[in-house]
Amino acid sequence: MTVGNQARIQLGVAQVQAKYGNQLDSLYGSMMAKRYKNNIAKYSGSTKTLDELLKSNKLKNQSEEFRSQFSQLYKSIFGINDDGENEEGYSTPQSIKAASAEAGGAAESIQDFAEGLKYGGELDVEAYKKQAQNFVDSYNSMVEKVGNAENANVLQKGVLMVNSTKVYSSALKRAGITVGADNKLSLMEDLSNIKASDVKVTFGRNGYSDKVIQKARQINTLSGGSGFFTKGVSGSTSTNKTENSDKVDNSGTLKEMTEAVKDAATAVKSYVHGLGSEENSFSPTDFTKTAKDFVEKYNSFVDEMSKSNNTSVRQKGAIMQSTANAYKHALKRVGISVGDDFKLTLDESAKITEQDAKYAFGYGGFLDKVTQKADQVKSLVSSASAMGYGADKISTYAYNIGALFSTYA
Repeated sequence: MTVGNQARIQLGVAQVQAKYGNQLDSLYGSMMAKRYKNNIAKYSGSTKTLDELLKSNKLKNQSEEFRSQFSQLYKSIFGINDDGENEEGYSTPQSIKAASAEAGGAAESIQDFAEGLKYGGELDVEAYKKQAQNFVDSYNSMVEKVGNAENANVLQKGVLMVNSTKVYSSALKRAGITVGADNKLSLMEDLSNIKASDVKVTFGRNGYSDKVIQKARQINTLSGGSGFFTKGVSGSTSTNKTENSDKVDNSGTLKEMTEAVKDAATAVKSYVHGLGSEENSFSPTDFTKTAKDFVEKYNSFVDEMSKSNNTSVRQKGAIMQSTANAYKHALKRVGISVGDDFKLTLDESAKITEQDAKYAFGYGGFLDKVTQKADQVKSLVSSASAMGYGADKISTYAYNIGALFSTYA
């Protein structure tokens, strides 16, 4: 820095200081420290965000001309360009705050869209494409800004968010979105084969969108924001209230059905585990009879969960259906197919061997997953009844306690 430039900046600071009081007491000192690569300047209290200063008591009531002059001087001193980056390539708190607000809003918007979908229903591909593209663009912008942040806490939240995205990469791919090596998202060109159920599971309540919303809010707050988001896509045709309008309080029925489906699963498991001795040789007829009872009770249970006005119960049902799809190759060995609606169909004429039965059910596998979800549903509906909560309240309550904190537990 030349003596002339130093004098010019010092004069400018003095002029603003005279007008705006002690808001800039250490601004010049911080600037000098930064010019000489003193890293302490990165965390100095004098480097408050421009928005904070403009909203301060000293500046918020000044004329637009004065506020504009102050903004230009501030940007000049700290080397901030119009893209929200300083001269060393770091993202400014303002740019991170704006990007996180947009990403959080996009996540909320696509979550509202997903909540309005019905399991097994039709997907409006064009409407989804609009939501997904907005989410992808906003998410990528936030990742880019956070990746260049100076604030170590912001960087940490960014890393956690990126890790969550990697965990959900398979679910995102089923919803038509891929995760690149640079941690950015890309929307597939052809979305014609995307199922409404996959979009709902991925972006609905308690899914991936909640992870992004949580991290975006934390990043926004750490960057000087208030944690509020900007909705990027308007005109979502459905909301959670709309979806709930055709739902019912079927807690009593669900409690009975959880026991029925658990008993049916246990019966299949017990039959298969008892095989291998002379007294318990494999009988295709006996096995088919036991498996048929399980399939019928499973399908009835799935139907009943989809009718519940409890959001968490419906989410458990969606996860159980996705689990069935994951085990479809093993189930096929015993004549059970998984349909497009994730319901099970038993082919009673299928030629099944003892080895097939053991392969599909010998070590629990799918049967254990069904029993686990049945226990979780029973806990949800029992808690709602015992505590006198409505579906919405207990849904929120159950999501935040114990083993139910994670819908993938």
